[in-house]
Amino acid sequence: MPYIVTVQIIFAGVRMRFSPYPWTAKDMIGGNAALDFVNTASAWSSGDPVCRLGGPGAFADWAALAGLADEPEAGRIKAAIVRDPDAAQRLFAKAVKFRSALYRLFNAVAVGGDIDVEDLSALTEWTRRAARYSELGRDGKGFRRFWTEEAPLIEIQLFAIAEAAENLLEHGPLNRLHACGGDNCEWLFVDHSKNGRRRWCSMATCGNDAKVRKYRKRQKKKAA
Repeated sequence: MPYIVTVQIIFAGVRMRFSPYPWTAKDMIGGNAALDFVNTASAWSSGDPVCRLGGPGAFADWAALAGLADEPEAGRIKAAIVRDPDAAQRLFAKAVKFRSALYRLFNAVAVGGDIDVEDLSALTEWTRRAARYSELGRDGKGFRRFWTEEAPLIEIQLFAIAEAAENLLEHGPLNRLHACGGDNCEWLFVDHSKNGRRRWCSMATCGNDAKVRKYRKRQKKKAA
């Protein structure tokens, strides 16, 4: 989890903590686009999570970095946001709500908890909408799904996130789905390490913090 400085904002009538953050490719540690989307917030279990997406434009930039839109597509999305900022803001509110459902869903899988049917229904709603606006086509020597011309530009990032979430739930590996053990982090990731015992979202941040705390604890015991 990246280091954060938070401020309080009111969004869609809800008080939440917001932390501006310059995303880079190295922050995409989830192993799945849906998990990376969930990881745009942290400290979920506190009941007052920290959100690092400040609005539709920031979401579009993050989505492009996460590989959910190519460069021309990302440009068209940003233009659509400028043309209709009110619609973009309404969609962003839906994105934040969807992110919460995905967190609860995947965190329950990671910790062996109960799945909330409403969270699954939220995912199904978006995957059905995505299917309505996609079609199979050639991509080089293979095939992939393309968005149709009728697809609402400012929604296609959420379509891609929904498809990634469904794919992870269907095909796993769910036994490798973990939550970071760092303080107030809880980022989710698919553990591709050899022994499947990775504890931290990143050794450079949460892992290093844990090592420092452990070292200070040992030094304190020695000094006692």
